[in-house]
Amino acid sequence: MHSVLELLLKEGFITFDDDTNLVEASKAFLGARIIEWIRESAQDPDFELQPYLVALTYYKLGLAEIEFEDDELLYRYTGGDMGELIDEMAETNSQPTGGFCRPSNSKTFQQHPTDPTEEPPRYPDD
Repeated sequence: MHSVLELLLKEGFITFDDDTNLVEASKAFLGARIIEWIRESAQDPDFELQPYLVALTYYKLGLAEIEFEDDELLYRYTGGDMGELIDEMAETNSQPTGGFCRPSNSKTFQQHPTDPTEEPPRYPDD
């Protein structure tokens, strides 16, 4: 198993430029806390790992905010700033979509049915 520092380096939470000796680690502290929390929580056989890894990736990419409340990881999808490209779209989505929730409870992470004859779930904003 990799150390937290090795994971942070491997996954791009910590980057450095050899030419300038600059280190970028703005998301490394919370990233390390998230990795440790996921490792501890994954000891529970009922823990759903995939939604939390996706939330961690979204956080790293700047597409989500993450916070801890009562030792529970909470997530809020914020979308991303796509610059000029977003102006070509009819609607921008740079504002957070609702409050914080557990990634395993978020509709962003819910799987669509694998049976093609089955209707996908409908949500109020669809």
